[in-house]
Amino acid sequence: MSTVNTIIIADDHSLIRSALVALLDSSSGLSVIADVENADKALRETARHRPDVVVLDIDMPGVDSFQAASEVRQISPKTEVVFLSGSCNDRFIEAARASGARGYVYKGDDPAELVSAIRAIVDGGTFYSTSVSERISTAPRGEGESKFSMLSSRELETLRYIAKGLSKKEIAPLMHISVKTVDKHVTQLMSKLEIHDRVALARYAIREGLVAP
Repeated sequence: MSTVNTIIIADDHSLIRSALVALLDSSSGLSVIADVENADKALRETARHRPDVVVLDIDMPGVDSFQAASEVRQISPKTEVVFLSGSCNDRFIEAARASGARGYVYKGDDPAELVSAIRAIVDGGTFYSTSVSERISTAPRGEGESKFSMLSSRELETLRYIAKGLSKKEIAPLMHISVKTVDKHVTQLMSKLEIHDRVALARYAIREGLVAP
């Protein structure tokens, strides 16, 4: 008799949960044993069922999903986590990897990649869907290190203010530094991110979820 891998799905959109249940239950060797709308319930169901895999959406109300991923492993050490998200930015990818999750699937990629991710991690591997892999592979330094990870806390703060449309003169007093120092941070941002104008910097900040669009 073939092994059936059990799965818990956590996503705050019921339509997406229904589609995921249909997709996974129709895949050989996979069985969804619970689908819930937040990470809190995912943790409770994990304690109850000890599944092979928990699929977590990132942006849900309640417990932070990255924190929940770490707690899943404490509750059930043999349970693996796959993140499923409508966002594919460096900040989320890094947080997902730091949480111990071995899979990250972007909702904009082929749904079949989620099936591939689950199969890969239950076999002891890792899996990043096409869009996620592309972002990781373009990291400028070190294996899997992203441009985002190269930014200092002060550079990130400067970037947030730029994204809000503030000028260097407006940013300086907010950060308690000189305009010259702000200019230095902006120069460093452009160099590290390989972005050469303020509008593009603002777009990057929004894409990475540093500020609301």
